[in-house]
Amino acid sequence: MFLYHYEIAPPQSLKRFVVFIVICITSSSFGQITESFDALADGSYGDSEQTHAFDSGQWASLACIINSDKERGDVGRAVRFPHYNDIKSYLEFRGENANRISGGIGSVSFWTRHWNHNGGTGVSFKVEYKQKDASTWTTVGSETEVSSSSYTQQSFTINQAANDLYIRITSIQNGDRLLLDDFELTGYTLGLDTPQHPVSLYPNPASHLVYVQGDELPEKVQLYTLTGQLVDEQVRSKAIPVRDLRSGLYLVKIHTASQVVSRKLVVY
Repeated sequence: MFLYHYEIAPPQSLKRFVVFIVICITSSSFGQITESFDALADGSYGDSEQTHAFDSGQWASLACIINSDKERGDVGRAVRFPHYNDIKSYLEFRGENANRISGGIGSVSFWTRHWNHNGGTGVSFKVEYKQKDASTWTTVGSETEVSSSSYTQQSFTINQAANDLYIRITSIQNGDRLLLDDFELTGYTLGLDTPQHPVSLYPNPASHLVYVQGDELPEKVQLYTLTGQLVDEQVRSKAIPVRDLRSGLYLVKIHTASQVVSRKLVVY
């Protein structure tokens, strides 16, 4: 009995170590990617997908130009979307060697402006993401209209921890040209606990089974490592088995009908 009890209960030194982790680790992000689009020469619109190798990774574009005309700043290049609607042009980032954007996606930002060449009042675009081998894209927020002829920064929060994501900017019903420059992507950040939401995990730390405590039955519960790897997912269940997981700190994302809450979980 003594040996069995010792296996499932952490020693005092481990308990102190666990407490130290919970107090000191509040968030963790997985890198930042920037791209100015200055590395390639001018090109033509074309009507087929083109791929581009930058230091940031592989990009793909359909009916876009990487062009030095009307770049942001005094030198360099910007991406120019065309002014016709029969092809929904896009600019897509596929990560290193087109494998994926590793570390997930926290947020993206870039600068846009409307090039009023045909007398229109503005252009529109949307931001989408998907996992590498998925067939459908998920739209982030709503369509965005760009009416200013001066560069304005656009920012989008995505918060997806999957390790095999693509992201793209797609034009929508553009009667004029859209210019895009200076792209920045931040890696997925493990969120802080949000105590204002009445959702908790018990027991925590845990070694065998953890329960979600709250008024709502979770629609989905996802368990991630600190590197953003999804290791378990439970659908419409408050019980999370952890007996087969390695000891360490994990992030639990609890999806209910009204909210998505992040909680830290220590497994020993």
